[in-house]
Amino acid sequence: MLEFDILARGKYCRDQLDITYDPSLRIAITPTIQQWMDALWQQKLAIAHEKRTRLFDSQLFRLEQATASPDGILHLVLGNTSYKEYVTTREPDFASRHSRPELSNALSVCSVVETSDGYILLDKREGVDTYVGRYHVIGGFFERDLDSTSMTNTTGAIGQPDPFAAITREIREETGIQSADICEQYCLGAVYDLTLPHCELCFLTRLNISLQEVHTRVPEEDEIKQLHTLLVTAESLRDFIITHHGNISPTGEPNLLMYGAVRFGEGWWDEVMGRL
Repeated sequence: MLEFDILARGKYCRDQLDITYDPSLRIAITPTIQQWMDALWQQKLAIAHEKRTRLFDSQLFRLEQATASPDGILHLVLGNTSYKEYVTTREPDFASRHSRPELSNALSVCSVVETSDGYILLDKREGVDTYVGRYHVIGGFFERDLDSTSMTNTTGAIGQPDPFAAITREIREETGIQSADICEQYCLGAVYDLTLPHCELCFLTRLNISLQEVHTRVPEEDEIKQLHTLLVTAESLRDFIITHHGNISPTGEPNLLMYGAVRFGEGWWDEVMGRL
């Protein structure tokens, strides 16, 4: 059973992403829902305080639509949401009674990171509140205050969403890998996590440094407790995904699959998908 939907798939450079951003596009919240969200958020804050874990209401982008056009452009329509809206509307009782557009649909980013000597970097999630113990690639939320480039339109200065900046920031924070260490970066598409409803843009980040050099980089955060690696061949990646299916995050798995399709072709993709 797959825990994700593929919304769009390809290999997109920065200039092949067409992003329409409208801050007025938000989840529709009635006064009753707002009251429920506020109360649940206070409960989650109290639990986080008791466990001494961080919880704050960061400002996020919301994915309204992702479509791939025949001319090789990935079209994204983005609005606004928040971490508070995400963690409350993902509650199973709420999510099961509402359609996908009625949820937060917070947008995250993740990336397969490939070293110059053919390894990819993996995280086994610890110290987090979701998917503990599962493998994941490098990633995190697409944050409005951190991942926007300034531009001006007829109404004045606004921030234009920059998903490439978001994934580069996440890689730097979690691994210490710098922009100068990156030689190529592509967006591979968009997926939807069916278990904890949200959207994620999947990337491929190729480095100009070896795995040994990666281990000399100093992460800015301590989210990744131990960096795992896989020396990639068509066989090793196929076997890793099949062996650990169900123990990989619902966005990390499609990111690995998309990466495999880019590296080893559509026949590889069809074989592995057919065995999941």
